[in-house]
Amino acid sequence: MKIGKYFDDYEFSCRCDRHGVDADGHKILDHIIDKRLVDVLDRIRERLGVPITVNSGYRCPEHNEEVGGVSDSQHVLGTAADITYDGIDVDYLAEIAEECGADGIGKYYYQDFVHIDVRGYAARWDDL
Repeated sequence: MKIGKYFDDYEFSCRCDRHGVDADGHKILDHIIDKRLVDVLDRIRERLGVPITVNSGYRCPEHNEEVGGVSDSQHVLGTAADITYDGIDVDYLAEIAEECGADGIGKYYYQDFVHIDVRGYAARWDDL
């Protein structure tokens, strides 16, 4: 089901195997994704002009712990996504994310993705 101009709900589903799959074989999203996050992602997609891949959207608490996520992770709240695109430039994507309204922005150079969230206040970090 579409939840934004460019995104389907299953793209945000937890990557663990605890939640089942739908008739199309997509993992089931059983948590609400914050509309502000989807709006920011739609704006980023518009600015980039290329498809965005959501590496990690919602995480159930168990999966968040398994992947080493922080205890107060925005992913558990449905307010965060780790994103990438073909030919990613991490700094450029982070800059676009800020211009498009992301609150939290984490740059992960070694894994080629940017974390964005809509936590309600600015936060910045990187893996250097």
